[in-house]
Amino acid sequence: MIDIVRMEHIAVAAHELDTPIAQLEGLFGFRLAQKFASNEGYIGATLDIPGGDGLQWEILAPSGAGSYLYRFLGGPHGAGLHHLSLRVPDAVAAIDALREDGVTPWGLAEGEPVESDATFYIHPSTDGHGFLYQIESGEPDTPRRVIDPSEDQDERTIGIIAVNHLSHADASIDELGDWYERVLGTQTIYRSPGDGLETGFATRVLESSRFPLRFEAIQPSTQASYIQRFLERRGPGMHHVAFEVGDWARALNACALNAVPLFGERYGETDGVQWREAFIHPRYTGGVLVQLFWQAAPNVWI
Repeated sequence: MIDIVRMEHIAVAAHELDTPIAQLEGLFGFRLAQKFASNEGYIGATLDIPGGDGLQWEILAPSGAGSYLYRFLGGPHGAGLHHLSLRVPDAVAAIDALREDGVTPWGLAEGEPVESDATFYIHPSTDGHGFLYQIESGEPDTPRRVIDPSEDQDERTIGIIAVNHLSHADASIDELGDWYERVLGTQTIYRSPGDGLETGFATRVLESSRFPLRFEAIQPSTQASYIQRFLERRGPGMHHVAFEVGDWARALNACALNAVPLFGERYGETDGVQWREAFIHPRYTGGVLVQLFWQAAPNVWI
């Protein structure tokens, strides 16, 4: 497995920057950190996430007629989640570890020696189960800002207190979950009971003590499952991102104030602790399906 020291950012691809920035600042309480331009066919913006332990949100948009992002935006996964950036202490050691796990690093210059601070990728088609992972090494260019959730008191924002997980859809949670354990060093903390026929999907949740973001592997359990439809339309890949909110009534009110509808709302209780969840459509988030949840006590909701 690779030695991940922290997660840098969750990146999404969008057609332009201003609309998703306004959505993320207005409803989610994200803080714009910087805008940037690249000579590789894209422009971007980085936003800080309340309760994200320094994990940032990055928006990428095409710049120039030949931008590679047009292919992504015109494909089955765009606009939407594009990649996850992970930081390792040494690129050479990480590359060796990936190759030992049967993963071929992508984006390295052919025949040239690898620098210890190189950036490379796990390709979605060959090794990433439909999703792109960016591996950065060395010291970051800029320090991260950690936003305490108490700093966000605007009633028009939903009051995020944590980024809980990325949900990854695949035909097999056994194969995908084993990949997360072997390659990223996570451990399985939960598997949905039974065969998943009632909900239409089965799930396996993985986490690591080295970073706060969890991964949820999900697979369809029936042909009518919405996860099955997702796989048929898009293939394996990231399905949604989940944010924990501190006050469910505030989150509902903020969505109403922003004219953002919720769907799939559910209520439940686990071990005597109440929880709530609902979803926000990608049209209100810059292309990403968002799950919101609230729990009356920590570490109960999965």
